[in-house]
Amino acid sequence: MRPLRLELKGFTSFRDAAELDFTDLDVFAISGPTGSGKSSLLDAMTYALYGRVERVGDRVGQLISQGQPRMAVTLEFEVGRERYRVTRSTPAKGGTKILLQGLGADGEWKQAGEGADRVREAEPMIGRVIGLTYDGFTRSVFLPQGKFAEFLVGDPKKRRDILTELLGLSLFDRLAKRANAIAKESSIRAETMADVMQREFADATAVALNEARAAAEIAAKSAKSFAKAANEVSVLARRWDRDRAALEDLVGILAEVEGMRTLIDEGALGLEDLALRAKAAGSVLRGANAAARKALDAELRAVNARQEAQDKWGPLALLIQARAKAEGLLALEHAAGVVREGLQRAREAVPKMATSVQKARAELQRCRARLDRGERAVARREAALEKAQADDHVSALTAGRKVGDPCPVCGEPLGKLPRRPAAEVVARARAALEAARATVEATHEDLIERGRTMEAAAKDLEAGLLEEQRLTEEVERRDRDLAALAAELEPVLGAHAPLDPLAELSSRAGLLQAMIDGEERAAAAARQAEQAKARAERERDRLITAALQARARLDVDLGPLVKRASRAAGDGFIPPAMPRVPKAPDPMTMREFAMDLSRALGELARDLEQAAARRRDAGIAFLEEARALAPDLVPEETDQEHVVEAVDAAARRAAGEAAAAAQRAGDILEKIERRRGLEAETTEAAARAVRFRALGLELRADRLIAFLQAEALQVLATAASERLASMSEGRYRLVCREDEFLVVDTWNGEEERSVRTLSGGETFLASLSLALALADQVRSLSSTDRARLGSLFLDEGFGTLDQEALKVVVEAMEQLAGDGRLVGVITHVRELAEQFPRIDVLKSPRGSRLEFVP
Repeated sequence: MRPLRLELKGFTSFRDAAELDFTDLDVFAISGPTGSGKSSLLDAMTYALYGRVERVGDRVGQLISQGQPRMAVTLEFEVGRERYRVTRSTPAKGGTKILLQGLGADGEWKQAGEGADRVREAEPMIGRVIGLTYDGFTRSVFLPQGKFAEFLVGDPKKRRDILTELLGLSLFDRLAKRANAIAKESSIRAETMADVMQREFADATAVALNEARAAAEIAAKSAKSFAKAANEVSVLARRWDRDRAALEDLVGILAEVEGMRTLIDEGALGLEDLALRAKAAGSVLRGANAAARKALDAELRAVNARQEAQDKWGPLALLIQARAKAEGLLALEHAAGVVREGLQRAREAVPKMATSVQKARAELQRCRARLDRGERAVARREAALEKAQADDHVSALTAGRKVGDPCPVCGEPLGKLPRRPAAEVVARARAALEAARATVEATHEDLIERGRTMEAAAKDLEAGLLEEQRLTEEVERRDRDLAALAAELEPVLGAHAPLDPLAELSSRAGLLQAMIDGEERAAAAARQAEQAKARAERERDRLITAALQARARLDVDLGPLVKRASRAAGDGFIPPAMPRVPKAPDPMTMREFAMDLSRALGELARDLEQAAARRRDAGIAFLEEARALAPDLVPEETDQEHVVEAVDAAARRAAGEAAAAAQRAGDILEKIERRRGLEAETTEAAARAVRFRALGLELRADRLIAFLQAEALQVLATAASERLASMSEGRYRLVCREDEFLVVDTWNGEEERSVRTLSGGETFLASLSLALALADQVRSLSSTDRARLGSLFLDEGFGTLDQEALKVVVEAMEQLAGDGRLVGVITHVRELAEQFPRIDVLKSPRGSRLEFVP
């Protein structure tokens, strides 16, 4: 398994999306400060593949980045030449989702089978693809912190289980189970075949075969004797078959004759009644014809009367339409009279309205003259008041002055001094002015009222003239309508219309409607008469048909029946003569013919009965001859029908017994041959069970697998020793004894002691040597082609190594990275990380990110 690309988001310190591409890498380092998320990259891969992370187990929800709703990881990897992609995501709340895909030949990603999108089914698929369980993966491919030394110092059983996974040793366990299953199947088969031979082939012996062959020979002779007797009886049976067939024909013909005679007798009884009913039907038909002619004549008279009235007055629809127009004419004349009366009233009212207008106009003119006089009087009164007020003002200004004094306004000398009027003069002038103004106001209001009266009279006159004109036009229009309607009625009523056209038209329509009703009643009576006539004709035709059918039933060609009777009765049979069918279908004539035919058929039946008795006597003679040929096969009480069956049955039984005896002899011979084959198969199955049981014992886990595991541990110890000696300056080597790794300390006299006694740094070097040896040797040790550690990731403290040890580790990993293997080192030791292309994990408050440094 070799990772190709890793994508993750929301996983531990990687809040944002991050991507790591391994495609062009062989050996590389992942470096960064403590807590930056270096180990999280390995955790993300084990989470994607197995849904587990070493530090939290399957409680992976704890790894979601703080504040993120979910985490998601996509890992693309290859196993051999196959490429896969697994995507797994876990939300903060809810279940984990997964999708395993494979890269198709067309370059498209496709779901890797049914269930590859369900966790429970996808995880076993991934395990089968990679070939390792989670424990095997984290102890051989991904070596996380705290698990690095478990393969070295851990539980021996787990170490052996991991070797079984890596080296494909479970193949031998499956082979052992398959060998044991084959041994069990073979043993059961041998026991089953032995039981079959004991139960089904016990009689397959030579003695039984000889006895069966002797019995078959005796049975064959007996069958031959019975066959001869059956052949002779068969010759007699053929002759009796002919007699029996003739007897059966006679019985059948006799039954036909009796049945025919019964039908003819029944027909004869009904022919007389048929004749009476035919006579009655003829009488009914004649009466119906007469009634039909009478009804037809009445209908014709009604039609002629209606036609004459219609030719004179027109059709009923026209009369009804004209009556409606006559009703409209009366209504129109009444309405026209009403309009003429209104026109007369309008014409009388117009002169009166004109007189009112003239009077109102004269009153208006007089009122307007009074208003003019009043307005002139107001002007005079205003002038008089102004003069009185002016005189009063001048008198007031010149009071106490004399002629010649300067004027107080202009300064000129006063020529004449005015006389100051009395106060009552001004008051009278003002009162006269007010009175004049009141008179003008009253006259003005009267003028307005006279104007309104004038306008109202003028409007009334105008309305009267318009109404007169409207009514005149309405009278003219109604006169035209009356003339047009009268013209429409003229074709119906003639040039000289009656005084009451409505009554005349109503009378004509009533008479014509009565004629139409009479015509319909006559037509209905004619139809009923025709229907009665048709029923009588149908009854007559039915009776004629019944007579013809009776004649057809009696018109039977008895020639073939008589010939068959002659053949069945044999030589010397003379049938009676049959009467001829009369040509006329008269029921009485046909009745006499039926009685004659019945008597002739009775004579034929008697003769046939006598012939049948002779055929039965021949059957008794056949029975006696058959008993003489095969007295042991034909019992006394056996009748003719069972003689041949009894002899044939005996012959068939004898032939069957002979065939059964021969078949038994053949079956015994076949079973002897099959028994020989079963004996050989039983021997082979028993031997096969022994061989595979022995193979299963050799392939048991505590034998071959344990041996291969021990050998693999020795090879790994030897390969790891070379690397450990180089890393420890020749001081330490590794050996494996009794499933435990021991360290050989060359500086202390080749002392062997448990690897658990090593210091932390020494344990790291020993574990690293073993891990590198496992990655390098697993392919050569494996029993299958699939086992190959295509990658190795080391997450452990390289800080305990000195510069010389680091140099050795670098060389070892560079050698290991060849042949397409991917080797990754997770370390914070800068000197080690700088030896390889590296991926720096950069830490920030937002989250970690990746940066590739070539």
